[in-house]
Amino acid sequence: MWSDFRAFLVKDNVIGLAIAVILGGTLNKLVGSIVDDLLMPVIGLLTPSGDWQQWSLALTDSARLKVGSFLAALLNFLVIGFVCWRISLAFTRKPQSSA
Repeated sequence: MWSDFRAFLVKDNVIGLAIAVILGGTLNKLVGSIVDDLLMPVIGLLTPSGDWQQWSLALTDSARLKVGSFLAALLNFLVIGFVCWRISLAFTRKPQSSA
C-alpha cells in the first residue's frame, strides 16, 4: 500500500504541485508587498489628490458608481500583472552564452 501511494505521488507529480502552490502563495504575498508598500505610495504622490480612490458619481440619492475604487483595482491589477511578468522573465530567461 505504501509503495502504491508513493508511486501515485511521484507519477502524478503531486509533490511538485504542492510545492508550486506553496511558492505561489508566497509569491502572491511578495508581489502584493511590492505593489502596496513600494509602488502605490509613489503613484499616490503623482495623483492630484490623495483621496482619488473615494471618487464616485451619484446616479440617484442612494445609488453611486464607485469610479475611484474601480480605477484603484484596475491600477492594482495592472501593476501586479507587470511585476509578475518581470519576475517570471527573471526566472525563465535563458543565460547568455559568452562567445
